[in-house]
Amino acid sequence: MALNLYRRHGSNCPGGRPLHATTYESDETRRGWKNCPCPIYASGTLQGRFKRKNTERASWADAKAVCGFWEAAGQWEPEAAPPAPVPVVVDHAPARTTIARAIASFLAEHSESSALNTQKKYRHLLRKIQEHSDTKGYALVEQWGPIDVREFRASWAVSPLTASKNMTVVRSFFEFALVNEWIMRNPARLVKEKRGREDVARKERLPFTDHDLKRMFEACENQYGKVPIRWSRNSHQRPAGPGETVNYRYSHTGQDLADFISVSVYTGLRISDVCTFHIERLLPTGECWVRTMKSGRKVYTWIPEWLQERVRLRAEQVGPLIFGTHTTKDLNVVTDVWRRKLKRLWDLCGPWPDKPTPHRFRHTFARILLQREGVNVRDVAELLGDTEEMIRRHYAAWVPERQARLTKILKEAFESKPRPQKTASKRDPGL
Repeated sequence: MALNLYRRHGSNCPGGRPLHATTYESDETRRGWKNCPCPIYASGTLQGRFKRKNTERASWADAKAVCGFWEAAGQWEPEAAPPAPVPVVVDHAPARTTIARAIASFLAEHSESSALNTQKKYRHLLRKIQEHSDTKGYALVEQWGPIDVREFRASWAVSPLTASKNMTVVRSFFEFALVNEWIMRNPARLVKEKRGREDVARKERLPFTDHDLKRMFEACENQYGKVPIRWSRNSHQRPAGPGETVNYRYSHTGQDLADFISVSVYTGLRISDVCTFHIERLLPTGECWVRTMKSGRKVYTWIPEWLQERVRLRAEQVGPLIFGTHTTKDLNVVTDVWRRKLKRLWDLCGPWPDKPTPHRFRHTFARILLQREGVNVRDVAELLGDTEEMIRRHYAAWVPERQARLTKILKEAFESKPRPQKTASKRDPGL
């Protein structure tokens, strides 16, 4: 009679089975089973003697070999020793993981903590990684090498600054695969950044000058809203065509836009925070809450009295959300309303040497502070939520007025200092 095999679990079973519980080989093929090294027992009758005996083996293949040895000998205690267990070869090579699974796992990891716009950016770029993999015929993430990353970067029709930001996501994706032991190395680490991206970054961080702000405020008062604009609901950033249905909840005037610009400039808030500006941000003393530090301490800036009056008046007329309430929770939809209106205003102001964007109001806030004597970089960094290094790198260097002031200081300092006498030099006629 053939012997039966079963696993008998101990008190410290890593799989969490109770003491003396028994399972069979068929149980361990089920989905979600947790393997454990508990010993496998054999039960049955040999030479008319029924017995249960520990095979002292943890794998079913080794236990079957021991049972076959006992059955061939016809007894439970043969003179010869049973076959030794087959040594387990541990494969330290990374698991062969498909690109599709790696992308899905990466997105699932960031869906728990990353902002919605960040997740959207990840999905867009990882979809391009999947498309590039399909073009190359790659199915596994380990098939990517440094040359593939370079070719992938070369396929982007974007500016050097955008390419640099995209490469950050690519490196993060392959680093995620490396941590999960799906690849042996990160191929994106070996790809250097393109040169020239700092010049582009510096150009895009230009603030508005005082003259630019004056032009915008004059356009708000004299031009904006004088001719009604029906914006298209099918294609944003352009007026509606004949027969298009347009139904907007709010009709903003030039004064609304001037208030929006003023709050942006005097607080340094991003456009999403200005769109959702709540009256509770403004204290009775004139301080305006701009951000909360990791330590829990709130950071405040101060706004002029005339702007305080405008903010409180808007709260009385519009409500606590001074720039309107919205049924949607998607900030992209909310900010898009004001982006379109700002674009319309900038078109009315005339040509711009550098493309105006809402984020340049934040740069203007930094410019105004950095131009003041006695304002240190640490104060600006605390208000903007950046590090001092980032402020010196991206803000202090590109302020034209600040550089002009430093140049003036240097000229005045060295104007009266000794200088060498001018002497006529004889040039070698043979040169």
